[in-house]
Amino acid sequence: MEEAKFLKRKVRSGSLDVHPTEKALVVNYDVEALILGELGDPMLGDRKECQKIIRLKSLNADTNVSLLAKEVMEKCTLIHESKLHEVEQLIYYLQNRKINNEGYDSNAQPPRPTSSNTTSSDNGDFERAIISNVDSYIELLYEEIPGKIKGSSLILQLARIPDNLLELTKNESLLSALARVLREDWRRSIELSTNIIYIFFCFSTYSQFHNIVLEYRIGSLCMEIVDFELLRYEQWKDDMDKRKKHFETTTGLVLFPSINHDNNNDKKLKFIDDIWNTDGPIDYEYKKKTTDINMHITDIELKHLKDELDKSRKKFKSLTKKQEQLLRVAYYLLLNIAENTEVERKMRKKNIIGMLIKTLERSNIDLLILVITFLKKLSIFRENKDHMADENIIEKLPKLLQNNNNNFDLVLSTLKLLFNLSFDTKLRGKMIRVGLLPKFVKLLEKNDVKSKKIILGLLYHLSIDDKVKSMFGYTDCISMITDMILEIDDDDDNDNNINNNNNGGDTAVDNKYIKRELIGLCINIAANNKNSQLMIENNRLQGLIKKAFRNQDPLIMKIIRNIAQHEETKINFIEFVGDFAMALTQSDSHDFILEIIGVLGNLALSDLDYSQILQRCNLIPWIRNNLVPGKVQDDLVLEIVIFLGTSAIDEDCARLLCKADILLSLIELLKAKQEDDEIVLQIIYVFYQISMHESTRGYLIKETGNEAPGYLIDLMHDKNPAIRKVCDACLDVIALCDTDWAARIKVEKFRSHNQQWLDMVESIAVDSANHLIADDDDDEDSLPPFMSGDLLKHTMLFPSGNSTSFITDDGESMIQRSSDSSDNPSRPTSRYSRDLDEINDLMARSKSRMSVGSGIEDLYLNQKLKFTESESSHVLI
Repeated sequence: MEEAKFLKRKVRSGSLDVHPTEKALVVNYDVEALILGELGDPMLGDRKECQKIIRLKSLNADTNVSLLAKEVMEKCTLIHESKLHEVEQLIYYLQNRKINNEGYDSNAQPPRPTSSNTTSSDNGDFERAIISNVDSYIELLYEEIPGKIKGSSLILQLARIPDNLLELTKNESLLSALARVLREDWRRSIELSTNIIYIFFCFSTYSQFHNIVLEYRIGSLCMEIVDFELLRYEQWKDDMDKRKKHFETTTGLVLFPSINHDNNNDKKLKFIDDIWNTDGPIDYEYKKKTTDINMHITDIELKHLKDELDKSRKKFKSLTKKQEQLLRVAYYLLLNIAENTEVERKMRKKNIIGMLIKTLERSNIDLLILVITFLKKLSIFRENKDHMADENIIEKLPKLLQNNNNNFDLVLSTLKLLFNLSFDTKLRGKMIRVGLLPKFVKLLEKNDVKSKKIILGLLYHLSIDDKVKSMFGYTDCISMITDMILEIDDDDDNDNNINNNNNGGDTAVDNKYIKRELIGLCINIAANNKNSQLMIENNRLQGLIKKAFRNQDPLIMKIIRNIAQHEETKINFIEFVGDFAMALTQSDSHDFILEIIGVLGNLALSDLDYSQILQRCNLIPWIRNNLVPGKVQDDLVLEIVIFLGTSAIDEDCARLLCKADILLSLIELLKAKQEDDEIVLQIIYVFYQISMHESTRGYLIKETGNEAPGYLIDLMHDKNPAIRKVCDACLDVIALCDTDWAARIKVEKFRSHNQQWLDMVESIAVDSANHLIADDDDDEDSLPPFMSGDLLKHTMLFPSGNSTSFITDDGESMIQRSSDSSDNPSRPTSRYSRDLDEINDLMARSKSRMSVGSGIEDLYLNQKLKFTESESSHVLI
């Protein structure tokens, strides 16, 4: 046999990591020893995985990371020079890492398990797991609970290194043993369950290993474990409540929670009603429950009861902490595998939403952040959102919005969940009922971009509901968001940047989103009268107008337009009317012009001389040019017609419009847009305003070639009730001052009110005519004059050759075109219809200004009364 002559030792550097509890770097390396023969051939070899810990005792917040990294590289030859950047990153991580009370990194996701994760050998030294010894760790899983905890902890060390996962997945005996132990012994030890679930969580962090988790049904088992732990927690709390009740009954004292505010590293939410999760020594306040009962109890007995209660509380807190670690790692695993929608559907069937909502009662911030994140992911599906609503999720969220430095991430996650839920109308109503609106406004005061984006989105959704708009007036929101709009800086590209002091973390996308949400919110709440008055306080209206004109911003101008629609705010716009009017002919932005003309259309003020405005700003040619059918978009045409209706209230302006033949342009527009209810309604409203003035009434009737009254008669039968109402009011005015049109209008109204009877008579007449002999043809002359064909063919919007049919589905007569026109759909109710109930009041006021004699008016009223009586008699027949 060849004798060994040489010994060769080779060192290979491995991965770098940070120490879990100390400020130290962990260098992993392999040592390979080979025994060589005389010819240099390897005869025997061995390989060992080793570890070197480099403690950085001088590391603090002021340490220069680059210099320290170079010093580490010089002193440790095990680290290759190419890993300098990696060493710097690890040292920087250690410099900023926070260590919690248990000695573990609080930034790790999910939390490291307790002592089971850092396994110690018999002599108390730290035992590092080696992947080559994995078979011995598997053998530990077949021992009693302490051995299983040790074995699972060592395997967990290996699983937390990503490079080992692929190797571990190839070991089927390992995976089978872990799944079997978890399935059989999870009730016996929380630590064992946490370790094994953590191992499978490491696999779940990578999508390619999800099949491992699903194959061994770990997800289903996790849900069973979570459900059991939640029920056990309820039992623990019931037991503690019984102990509290016994203490109060025995001592006659009432317990109150005492909150320690000095612990800045506290990771608990402090709820005043949670007496068992307070930290520090037991320190209760006492108050006599009754003064009538003298409880005979000594100080020694009272101290004994206090000590017993404190002992039970500490045990409860210890069990709760371990349980929350288990819940958190289980929820993380479920969240990872829920990226498969089929798996998520199965979770929903097993009531994962109910479990998550029940967990919201806990006070551990890290656990709550995870639960809220899971719920946010689930809430994007309607079925899940409805289930959350059934579980009253909104009522459980306000307490999570406590604003302090320790739970900013929790507040942000909760806001994101609420934003997803706010798309539902009923859930928005619940948010208002539980008092979330003031909380949102208070959080908006914090100058943070991340939360500001979400809060503005939430407020925008809430402002959609008309009943909620008025509630904004009872908060500081209106002045705050208006000032935020005024503080937006405008750059050369017309993009906007929000000024804030959040360490410069803004991005262009965030700024544009914030601006859009701000303006959308202001547009909505400006639709409320009180809100509009608050928005323009402290000269803010002038600031908004200047900002809108400087950038020709149509969205800010839309805010101004909504403010201008209220009676109490219109007076504030008088000084700016000239600027608005000049901008109509000077601006090149269609959307900006659209909003400006909308503002002018809202300003129906008696103090404004619209005739001077139209003349000085040379708007008549601009108006006539844009009223040509098909030349500009219909939305601009509609706003121009609305503006004409507003300006025609002024008699001088009405004469100017008649003199410029604007009415003829409106008639041509009416012919082209007769199927557009919005435009039709506003055109006939202009006719109505023209008819209210003595100097222009004759022009409307005569100078338009009798077309305007004819169209009004035709539209009197329209299916849109708003159009019919304006037509009736306008025709009443025309009938008062023109006897010829009065007779025709009377006949039309007779036909309108008695159409059912007319149809019946016409039908009888047609049937009878088919049976008459030839020599009875002269009997046709005996029919009433309103049955003649000429009377039914006089309309102007419809060709004279078309027959007409009348429908009384809703109790009112409506005219339709037959033959090729009968298939036109009915116009919808106008979105721009004015308050038509005020027209009768305008009629009453206008009659006093008319120059027609009282005799003519009385004669017409008498005829109208007789007409109504005749109508009733015919209907009775």
